[in-house]
Amino acid sequence: MRRAAKEVIVLEDKVALKSKTGIIIAFILIFLFVGFAAFNYVRQSEKEKITVNKMETVPVQVAEARLTNLQQVLELTGEIKPAAVVDVHPKIGGEIIEKIYVETGDYVKKGDLIAVLEDDVIKAQLEEATAGLAAAEAGLRQSEANLELLEKDRLRVENLYQANAVSKQELDHINAQYKAAVESKKLAGAQVEKAKAVLNQLQVLYREYSIYAPISGFVAARYVEQGNRTDTAKPVIRISREDELKIICSVTEKDFPHLKKGMEAEITVDAFPGKVFKGVVSVISPTIDPATRTAGIEIHIPNKEYKLRSGMFAHIKLYLGERKALAVPTESLNKMPGTGSYFVYIVKDNKAILKNVKTGISQGNITEITDGLTEKDLVVTRGQNRLYDGARVSIEERGAAGSEAS
Repeated sequence: MRRAAKEVIVLEDKVALKSKTGIIIAFILIFLFVGFAAFNYVRQSEKEKITVNKMETVPVQVAEARLTNLQQVLELTGEIKPAAVVDVHPKIGGEIIEKIYVETGDYVKKGDLIAVLEDDVIKAQLEEATAGLAAAEAGLRQSEANLELLEKDRLRVENLYQANAVSKQELDHINAQYKAAVESKKLAGAQVEKAKAVLNQLQVLYREYSIYAPISGFVAARYVEQGNRTDTAKPVIRISREDELKIICSVTEKDFPHLKKGMEAEITVDAFPGKVFKGVVSVISPTIDPATRTAGIEIHIPNKEYKLRSGMFAHIKLYLGERKALAVPTESLNKMPGTGSYFVYIVKDNKAILKNVKTGISQGNITEITDGLTEKDLVVTRGQNRLYDGARVSIEERGAAGSEAS
């Protein structure tokens, strides 16, 4: 009985001891947690205090937004095309191509022989027509000789008739023969003219069996092979004139009034980085397309050295003259992340104020501002990476954007 009581007491002591140990551990954990939280709070407070102290006044450089004389530049793009391109078609269909004298890439001059067709049949026809003309001319000569003899006989008979040496019947007979000879000569002459026309027509046709280059240029494409039959609807080759090129572009209704024929254009292509080619505005459409509100222009480019080739993509600049515009240093512009929108910081009452702006053309180290600023606003050019809307600033240096327009 006593032993059982002792075991109960020991068990109760162990339970009490475990309970006290758990309580102590819990207090220790709570103390550590509170201490850690307090430490973090103090450290964060110190950081914020340091940050506040650092951001309290930001030194910046500024420049005035000013009206500046800017060169108005119209930038366009377009594909370079040849000044002239000709598909050379055969004028005769159904004939076999006997020989082609050019290949793609060859340079040909106007009048150069390009190809010939088989001409056996036309040559035979020409020979026949030549013989026919010769026969007609022989017939004409015979008619002329007969007429000449009859003319002499007629005069002789008329003289005899006047002398009452021959009858009226004989005179009428010789006159009838003479008239018939005149008609025969006329018919022979007509036969000659007809034979000449036939021969001339065949000679013209025969010339079509040889195909010549209508313009000078490069063979841009060859569509047929030797032995093919000709088809008047299908070209033999394409000739591209590359010594002068053109670019056809569209300009907006707003820019249209500034364009003039003869205006110089600067052209650049990816094939020649940094090289500027000169062109001239040669054609300006007299009307504006009501559907697109644009007008077409044509820029011609001399290309004697054949550096540029049709098919290249070109960037064009047209200088339309100077105009006044509000401008700021380009370095003052900041871009909104993920957008194409710009903003600047202006300084007013020693505070930075964020302003959203719209930009125009850039020229040198200045950029036009079309909306968002007014003249003489102080824009931050250095130190803006530390700014936020409402930040306190101190101006360390002051400048201006370009030279003020007069």
